[in-house]
Amino acid sequence: MGKSLVTGIDIGHHSIKAVVLKPMGDTYALVGYEELLVTADIFTDNHTLDYQKIVKKLKELKKGLPLFSHKVAVAIPDNAVISKVLQIDSDLEHREQEFAIYQAFSHQSPFPVEELSLDFVKVAEKNLVRTATTTFHVYATKRDVVESRLQASKKAGFEPILMDVQVHSLLHLWQLASRAYRRPDWMLIDVGYTQSSLCLDFTEKMPFYKDVPLGTRALEGDSHGAQAFGQTFAQDPTQRFINEFVDKVARQIQLFTSVHGAQSLSGLWLSGGGATIAGLEEALYQRLSLPCEVLNPFSLFKMNVTKRKRQVIDGQRFSTAAGLALRGLAWLESEHAA
Repeated sequence: MGKSLVTGIDIGHHSIKAVVLKPMGDTYALVGYEELLVTADIFTDNHTLDYQKIVKKLKELKKGLPLFSHKVAVAIPDNAVISKVLQIDSDLEHREQEFAIYQAFSHQSPFPVEELSLDFVKVAEKNLVRTATTTFHVYATKRDVVESRLQASKKAGFEPILMDVQVHSLLHLWQLASRAYRRPDWMLIDVGYTQSSLCLDFTEKMPFYKDVPLGTRALEGDSHGAQAFGQTFAQDPTQRFINEFVDKVARQIQLFTSVHGAQSLSGLWLSGGGATIAGLEEALYQRLSLPCEVLNPFSLFKMNVTKRKRQVIDGQRFSTAAGLALRGLAWLESEHAA
């Protein structure tokens, strides 16, 4: 049983969320989920974790998960990742291609390549005609961002199989939701703590995703939030947040439809910790004239959890963790296929 279980772990500033999934025919079963409250000091800086504190919390989290939930996929914050699209000579062998990618990336990176962890994926070509160059999407982050998560996970008794950027997990969740609800033209908007993400995938094009530098931290009324708005708070910080958020989303959607056409977007799904902010759905609908719904990721899975945990409140907060578990399962499947 343990071989087919994957746990997605989303480490946030206020809580750690975990979702345990297993394949079930052509769908997935939700085997377990857990949330553990934490304080922001588990981060030594914006992206690196305090080793002792995070190990203690992960061990505590593990106790609340089903047996055999060892294999984990862990998120790396999008804003800790540098992303580039590179063209590499198609005639090179695999090892030569890898060396060429590192070399090409080093010329564009603000940091020495030795300080970075790199990953890359070949971009699928539309036509089958062989071309002189192959397109690769390259991702890089500081080694300590990866290592702090990797070592802490291992020390807590987990087996990390995948470290991935948050937006990839959201895209995987979008793919499942778009098939389940037959809505390939709905966009997923994840309202996070420090930032929010918009994403939508295409069958024959690179996926669309965009990070918006605004999240629910702005509602806390601290100096961070005030700076995010560029002014002091009025009496209703929630309404101010909604106005600012809708403005930023509307701008991104205008750019999206100018490239892909208005017909390419028919609705919006909201996920993340800020998805259920009172008035947000209505404000987006009024501004964009698009139907808007909160997406509960657990509605996409067969329930296989204990009865006491059947009633999931605020399931949309587990979107990243659920997407990570999906990514982990897909990665295991591709490894076995290879």
